[in-house]
Amino acid sequence: MFARDVSIAESEFGRIKYNLTSPYLKRYEIPGKGSSTIFPSGFRVVFFDSLQPDKIRTEITAEYGLDDESNRRMEAKTNVVVINHLKGEKLNTERLVWDKSKKKVYSDKFVTITTADKIIYGEGMESDEKFERWSIKKPRGEMYINESQK
Repeated sequence: MFARDVSIAESEFGRIKYNLTSPYLKRYEIPGKGSSTIFPSGFRVVFFDSLQPDKIRTEITAEYGLDDESNRRMEAKTNVVVINHLKGEKLNTERLVWDKSKKKVYSDKFVTITTADKIIYGEGMESDEKFERWSIKKPRGEMYINESQK
């Protein structure tokens, strides 16, 4: 199956949880192995805040995506950008995996996280699926400390 100019929304209790848009998708069903959806021309997913449903919580864009439904894993590749609008933080990387079963997001590639007062680089990262609590593996970069908050 394939589709063009796709918009997929999921709601819960009458509120939209997320909206995924893509110019093109391909869906494959393999007997005995389940189904996969590929976004060869990229995608954008907007997650809405559960307490304030009119506010965008997190946004993810990438030039390629793969949703492996049988393993409950979604992978984003090439120019992956994650923006946490509520915290004002941005992640840039070349590969990001969302393990839906574990509710974790991780990368084994070079990452850059930009916050309000610092830019942190590293080789890999891990986060909760809402990108609220994250940690960088092998971090490096400039970090600023406010002396009045010691």
